[in-house]
Amino acid sequence: MKAIDSLQRPSVPSLAAGAIGGLLNVTCVLALFVRGSYPVLDAPTQLAVLALAGFALGFVAVFITSYTRLLTPAIAFLGVLAGTVYLDLTTPLPEWGELGGYVIVEGPTHVSSYAHTWYVWLSLVVVAGLVEFGLRQGYGVGDGRLRNLPSLPLSRSALGRIIATAAGLVGLATALLVLRSGIQPSASVFVVFIVAAAVTAVPLAALLSRGLVVPLVLFALVPYALAVEVFVTTDSPVHILLFGPYAVCLLVAAAVEYWLRTKVGGWDGGRFAGQPST
Repeated sequence: MKAIDSLQRPSVPSLAAGAIGGLLNVTCVLALFVRGSYPVLDAPTQLAVLALAGFALGFVAVFITSYTRLLTPAIAFLGVLAGTVYLDLTTPLPEWGELGGYVIVEGPTHVSSYAHTWYVWLSLVVVAGLVEFGLRQGYGVGDGRLRNLPSLPLSRSALGRIIATAAGLVGLATALLVLRSGIQPSASVFVVFIVAAAVTAVPLAALLSRGLVVPLVLFALVPYALAVEVFVTTDSPVHILLFGPYAVCLLVAAAVEYWLRTKVGGWDGGRFAGQPST
């Protein structure tokens, strides 16, 4: 595709912007760890892993925005980070203790929940960027400002790779999240991966191939459910298996919107359904 062929190597300003985003994330997380006297501060290896993961999250989100001029990756990242900081600063500090050789805590640990589930936010940042890409490129909303992105329509192979990658990231992140929550039996993790990937793939495919938006609106419940799972820590993450039936609902919504827009509104697919660029 023409836009892919013209991709440029990451510029120094884009890399620098990504590094600033990564350092901002790590700085905020470490500052809140120190404020709450988190035991992880006494475990250098674990702390280093969290710092690297936090840097990667901030770097990727801000780098994507700087490199492509898509706004949502950086906005989504900064929104979650700001929300975490707000929650941590407006709730009581956790109180730490030890029982039977295990560390116990009383009180909320929002920053720890955020930092340990960096993969969830990373996957959602990627999805947010793809949604913005589809809407802006497909409907011509300030698309002239975008750069280093493929043009629409996407070839079938490119569409398949993009959707598989994004859906796979959300599926993997959700699987890791439920493993962290202690889902039983552990074999359910594979099912969680499948249903989370499916509920992500349907709205992305509907948008990028036909320009359908209703499934995207309904998909908003998925990030909300993941955020609740991260910060509220429900008794059991089994409810995430409902993503499977919900994916079917999104598929039905896509079919209904497509029928209404083509049969009633005369929608021909616009840029989404034209011939691929060469």
